[in-house]
Amino acid sequence: MKLVVDANILFALANPSSSASSLVSALTLKLFSPDFALEEIGKYKKEISEKSGVEFKSVVKFFRENIIFVNASEYSSLMNNLSREISDTKDLPYLALAVKLNLSIWSNDKHFKEQKLIPVFTTAELVELIS
Repeated sequence: MKLVVDANILFALANPSSSASSLVSALTLKLFSPDFALEEIGKYKKEISEKSGVEFKSVVKFFRENIIFVNASEYSSLMNNLSREISDTKDLPYLALAVKLNLSIWSNDKHFKEQKLIPVFTTAELVELIS
């Protein structure tokens, strides 16, 4: 299964004992995210390490091995046309990437459910899917 993941899912994946991490272990997933998301989580190095119990360098290594980070130049041309589809503009790059790649989104953010262009799965929905 191929999915676009948002920053909140990345935060969850940083914790090896999270439901999100269990899903990655249980399923064959190919994950994509805008490259700025990696920079975004870098702002929370200390918090991520404290909550996950994992050194931040290991988290980044895991991300680089398991997630394809896509440069904005690949999807930015879609953002203007999609801006009316979702109320939270911070979510727009994820939606644009998902539209560009024709993939579903994995997010627990309710704003993604507002749009009707791309299917959105929460972690709970994915867990239910494999149960």
